[in-house]
Amino acid sequence: MLIDCSNEVDPASVRIKTASETLHAQTDRRSHVSHAQSASHFLGPVIRGARQSACVATLEFLTLTLVPGSVLAASLEKGCWKIEGETSSEHSPKYTQPGTIARYWGGATDGAGAAAHKMTVQMTSFTKDGALIGSSISSLNHLGREGLNGYNGEQILFRCSPDSVISMHEFFSTNGDNRHAGGTDMSHEAGVPGTYRFPEKDIVSRVTNVDTGQTVTRNWLARQMSNLDTDKQGWFLVKVKNFSRYKVELFQCKTCGSESNNALQPIAYVAFRGGANGTHVINDALAVGADHAVNTTGQPEYWPGAISPKRDLTVRTGKVTCAVRNTTPVVRFQTMSVAELESRKNVTVPITIGIQCEKAFGKPSSGTDANQTAMGIMAREENAGNANRLGLLTAGSAVSHLLSDGYGKKNVANGVGVKLSRPNGKQMYFLTNRYVTMGGAKDGWDPVLNDATESGSDSNWNYYTRTVNATFEAFDPGKEKVTAGKYNATADVVISIQ
Repeated sequence: MLIDCSNEVDPASVRIKTASETLHAQTDRRSHVSHAQSASHFLGPVIRGARQSACVATLEFLTLTLVPGSVLAASLEKGCWKIEGETSSEHSPKYTQPGTIARYWGGATDGAGAAAHKMTVQMTSFTKDGALIGSSISSLNHLGREGLNGYNGEQILFRCSPDSVISMHEFFSTNGDNRHAGGTDMSHEAGVPGTYRFPEKDIVSRVTNVDTGQTVTRNWLARQMSNLDTDKQGWFLVKVKNFSRYKVELFQCKTCGSESNNALQPIAYVAFRGGANGTHVINDALAVGADHAVNTTGQPEYWPGAISPKRDLTVRTGKVTCAVRNTTPVVRFQTMSVAELESRKNVTVPITIGIQCEKAFGKPSSGTDANQTAMGIMAREENAGNANRLGLLTAGSAVSHLLSDGYGKKNVANGVGVKLSRPNGKQMYFLTNRYVTMGGAKDGWDPVLNDATESGSDSNWNYYTRTVNATFEAFDPGKEKVTAGKYNATADVVISIQ
């Protein structure tokens, strides 16, 4: 900017405000303006090199940008921090804004993950090596120090500065430094890829990251974390809900050398690594491909999850039991109109199930208590998930109706499903997890020989037949609209020792 000095002015008489004076004056005039606003103000002028003989003085203006108060208050540190409680100071890298869930979590201790993968497995004369005998899926909500429901999905575990955007990863591996629990690869011996020695006699395990589809190995694998929530300062909030689900599968292998071991260490772990390079990095030494046996960086404080099914495993071996011999292969229902179904009309078709029991098996062994044998009809995962979403639940893990494959899609019948009942009219429920036992009807179990009639025998077996009725109906015509379309679903008959 130029000032015209055509009229003689004594430069010494010109009052030039300093930057600090101008800021003070402008602040006074704008005291009513909220700190949440931002504005740019000229501070000065300040004459640089002005001479008394000059007609023109060159003025240089300094500019200060006023930024929102919340940003001014934010921590200038960079990286990721573990969050174990509320922090109200906006200057802290561990700041938690009001309304967030932040509390102490102890990490992946040996006792973490209790009841997350609870299973009952059986190894009998029907079971062959390599056979799947147990399976369970859990989210991180249940894999922490407190076990089942120990975490809230919205709980903040880590807080990371904005420059950490591509550095935040979920790491996972088996317990590579324990030869009994995830450290010894048994893929070849078991004939099942990705299996490791398990701390129970004649059993091997496999862990899968459900969300990536990767089989968990003793060499660390990782998944970049994205779509994270942010707080008002723009920092990333790594929450429990952002981590993957993990499936545990157990297989029989009598030649794999697994031994019962009550040390109860986890068979796999979930860890976190985050923070831009050169800043505050959590678990900086964790690396994809590194062997867990020699790289346990951050354990257990900075590992949020442990997968530990051994402590909640019930094993039934050497018991006499029964098995499914055959069943009605296809159940067909007559075509019904929407109007008929909405008026609560239905159609019932019997299902015939053939059962064979070992000679030493007696009717007192038929039941849903511990060590008794029960039968259930199990819905597939997709069908059970849709029934669960619609609230077709029992007080346990079972669902009341079997919905069609592809429920909710075009040309698929909605608002209808199949209900089960015994010949006396008492309702039965569909299993959703064959490895959850001793819950009786609410989990989908019924004594194996209920309503059964003996149909023959030989030197090794007694043969029985029982009937279960399948009824096609509108499950909630007053609330869930019935739509025209096809119905097609598959269920499996399961017999298991409780």
